[in-house]
Amino acid sequence: MGDYEAIVIGGGHAGIEAALALARLGSNCLLITQNPDTIGKMSCNPAIGGLAKGNLVREIDALGGQMGILADSSSLQLRMLNQSRGAAVQAPRAQSDKALYAQLARESLEEQPNLSIFMDTVVDIIPSRDGRRIEGVLTERGARIGAKVVVLTTGTFMEAKLFIGQWSGAVGRLGEPAAVGLGSALRSRGFPVGRMKTGTPARIAASSVDFSRLDIQLGETRPIYFSFLEKDYQRPSLPCHVLWTSETTHELIRGGLDRSPLFSGQIVGKGPRYCPSIEDKVVR
Repeated sequence: MGDYEAIVIGGGHAGIEAALALARLGSNCLLITQNPDTIGKMSCNPAIGGLAKGNLVREIDALGGQMGILADSSSLQLRMLNQSRGAAVQAPRAQSDKALYAQLARESLEEQPNLSIFMDTVVDIIPSRDGRRIEGVLTERGARIGAKVVVLTTGTFMEAKLFIGQWSGAVGRLGEPAAVGLGSALRSRGFPVGRMKTGTPARIAASSVDFSRLDIQLGETRPIYFSFLEKDYQRPSLPCHVLWTSETTHELIRGGLDRSPLFSGQIVGKGPRYCPSIEDKVVR
């Protein structure tokens, strides 16, 4: 392969914005991802916005980014959070169509001049002889690709480990491989590499739910936009549904704590403060 001015590793939210920004500024950019079909794929709750991220999305939009446009054009429901409180803590949040968001994200990359997409896994960086600069990357399939700048947006896939009950393995997202190699290579070169933990709830079949017994949570009737373009994409506004656990549920969870990696000692790291697993909520 030829050389590029910039390489972005990873095709998640950060990788999409980094690659588009570099290409729009005129740099010949290469986005390397394990699977182009999962560019922009949302892993868990398909939501954009919230108290902190709502501000972040609008800042990205103000800088010419794509996330606000993607959120507006793929939303299923929009709500303004904390309306009973002051304006300083109110924030928009969208529930997105996961498949449509990923499709539009990939299209925005493929239509962007100066930007190419390459399917492979980066396993190491290539430093200059004096060790003061980066000169490119090495991939799993043996490609050496030169670049003046390398941007790491690997997310949770780098050296990822997935836990399902008592089973664990090198998996990035269910059904997708972890990106193995780069994390160890960075550590060997003296870079600090940390780990993050998230918990994903089990999915259930919609056909198994009696929605008539759930509380309905409707979206806003007034238009809310993440992008300053404020374009109306004629998206539907679908209801969300709220349900509550019972003491019976809690007893079942307590009875299975010995099989939970959070409480059996398999996982020792702290998870996200405001998104604990259901067994964590019950124990607390």
